Amino acid sequence: ISFKFQGVVTAHTTGLVLAAMNPTQRGSPAPVEEWSCGGPGGFIDIKRWYIGVITPDFNSSQAMERLRSFDEEDAELVGRRLTVATRTMKATSEELNDRYVAMPDSRGLVARLCSPMEPDSVRSCASALAATALGAGALALPYAFSLTGIGLGLLTLTAAGLVSSLSLQILMVAARYTNTKSYASVLELAVGSRAASFALDMVVLMNGVGSCICILIFEGDFLPPVLAKPPSFEGVAVARTWAVVGAAVAAWPLTLSSNIGALRYVAIAVPIVLLTTITIVLWDAPGLHRELRAVGDRVVWWDFEPRRWLQAVAIMVNAFANHQNAIPCVNSLAKPSIARIVKATVYGNLIIWALLSSLGIGGYVSWASATKGDFVLNYPEGRPEIWCCRLMLAIIVYLVLPVAILPTAKSGAQLILSAAGSTSREVTPGVHAGSATLLLVVCTCIALKVTNVASVLGVLGGLLASSLMFWFPAVVFRMLLWPTMPPVFRGPALGAMVLFGSLCWLSVAVGFL
Repeated sequence: ISFKFQGVVTAHTTGLVLAAMNPTQRGSPAPVEEWSCGGPGGFIDIKRWYIGVITPDFNSSQAMERLRSFDEEDAELVGRRLTVATRTMKATSEELNDRYVAMPDSRGLVARLCSPMEPDSVRSCASALAATALGAGALALPYAFSLTGIGLGLLTLTAAGLVSSLSLQILMVAARYTNTKSYASVLELAVGSRAASFALDMVVLMNGVGSCICILIFEGDFLPPVLAKPPSFEGVAVARTWAVVGAAVAAWPLTLSSNIGALRYVAIAVPIVLLTTITIVLWDAPGLHRELRAVGDRVVWWDFEPRRWLQAVAIMVNAFANHQNAIPCVNSLAKPSIARIVKATVYGNLIIWALLSSLGIGGYVSWASATKGDFVLNYPEGRPEIWCCRLMLAIIVYLVLPVAILPTAKSGAQLILSAAGSTSREVTPGVHAGSATLLLVVCTCIALKVTNVASVLGVLGGLLASSLMFWFPAVVFRMLLWPTMPPVFRGPALGAMVLFGSLCWLSVAVGFL
């Protein structure tokens, strides 16, 4: 299947017409042939479509108006701020896209995958994005599929992943091409008020604290039974308190680095460990499914009931919640051209989609309508493979903790600097280490006191994660990038983000009715 955006696209904007007539013109989007979604063998290459959507066009009439001179003394501050930002974007785009020529790589796929992973590579960026999203929330995917059925669940999960990739690319392009170092600074640049950055730092902080507390609570649930009944060995009784404290102490050294690239091997370990867990779940699924059919339970393909579907939407959207690490990832990416940004986001979310859809379907097929919110609780104790599954999940949430606390510590440090009256928002390594340590201590203390926060975290996730993933990127897209985006795509792109943000907020409202 190949979709060619010819004629219709070029008729919507002067810049695209110029691009079609003169593909080599600096600052113009790719030629219309590059807007094709067709890949080798007739398959859809979604990366090429994203490149067409997100590539800035500085030759459009609106972009040229934004780039106008502001030499007049009475020029508006808003126009001046956005003009400077757009000029910076244009210069950066020329450097990273027009002048940069990728060197051909003659190595095969296996050789590239097995080569050392550099901290500034696309693989490192994609792995960090995947590891940020893959965590304790994965345990709720089988329950989400039980609310929708397999077909509707896959459709919803795929749509969430596609829109999530788009909003990730918007944040990365806006930050890197304006030389902005943090999510909060990008939002402040777009809105023109420090209140916007303060609001975002608060959202990131509260969302991150909730995620870290959830991770430590799961460690308190997983580690005691794992250590108490290991197969063929004498177990050790460990209290939940010591399990939570021990996990926090073990993760503390990994939280001190302010460089996301330093966690690249931790990041790549998360999908590997989750893949092992999925293998165990899928191995047991056929036998468990036969037992279900024997008692009259069934797996359904399509089950649409608005309230249940909205609940599933919130869970599946949160499965792609990695936007808090978008700016650290793109700032560590070497030569972040539009193509490399798109490749990193698509590959990262593709890893998430493949792993979580497999886990969701495998868990749902195993337990059908009896699937619990934490599907691991469905499995009986005493089976070696289930013990291994719990061990793998304990390792997953441990590895995710330092990745999840990185943006939270940075936002906390920026709030402290703002409260102290500092004019700089730059977070030094020492300040980051102190902020990360303080947050880890706070989260550990709360996790020791709270054992059941699933409903509270569901509300926080529906409100806070959706704001980070859709509402704030929509503001950046409309206020900062809008004049440079292809007119034929920018309306649907903005509408998609607003739609998913509204669905998540609606799911929280419906939950209280």
